[in-house]
Amino acid sequence: MQINDPVVVAEVEAISDAYERALVNNDVEALTGFFWDSSHALRFGVTEELYGAQAIGEFRQNRTAVFTDRRTVRREVVSLGDTLAIVTIEFEILVFGNLRHGRQSQVWVQIPEAGWRVVSAHVSHRVTPQNAAAFNADDAGPYAAAAAALLEAPIDPAHRQGVALNLGIMARIAGPLMAIELPESVELAPRFTP
Repeated sequence: MQINDPVVVAEVEAISDAYERALVNNDVEALTGFFWDSSHALRFGVTEELYGAQAIGEFRQNRTAVFTDRRTVRREVVSLGDTLAIVTIEFEILVFGNLRHGRQSQVWVQIPEAGWRVVSAHVSHRVTPQNAAAFNADDAGPYAAAAAALLEAPIDPAHRQGVALNLGIMARIAGPLMAIELPESVELAPRFTP
C-alpha cells in the first residue's frame, strides 16, 4: 500500500478545497453531496451527533450557519492506498464575536461510481483560557448568544456580560420551580402568543 501518493493527495486536497468553499458559502446541496449517501455515514459536530446521510442532510437543511469568518490554519492529508484518505484541518472562526480555534477530521473514501465521499467527520473547538467560559455549563453566555442569533436580536457587546449574568440568575431561580410537579387539577396559565 502506498502512503501519500502525490496524485491521490492532490485529488483529495482539491476536493477538500471544494468542501471548504461550500462550507464558507453554506452551499447545503454541495455539502450534503460530499458525504457518503449511506446510513453508515457519520458526522460529529460541536453540538450534535449525526448518524446516517439522512440525518446529516436534515441537519444541513435546518441550520443557519455563517462561516464567512472561517480561516484554515493548517491542513494535513494522509492517503492510504488510492481509495482512502484522512484530512485533518485546524481552523479559526469568529463565533458571536469570539475567536474559536477548531479542529476538523474527515475520512474520505473513493466510492465506486460516486467518487470521493466523506464517510466519517468530526468537528470540535479547542478549550482555551479565552473561550473556556463558553464551554462552562454554568455560564449563560453561549445560550444568550445563540438565542440572540436565533431571534435575530443582536446583543450589544457592552451588555453581553450583564445579559448572560441575568440569564444565569433566572435559570438558577427557575430550575427548582420547573422541577415542581403540579397536580393535574391545577389549571395552567394560558400561553401567550403575540
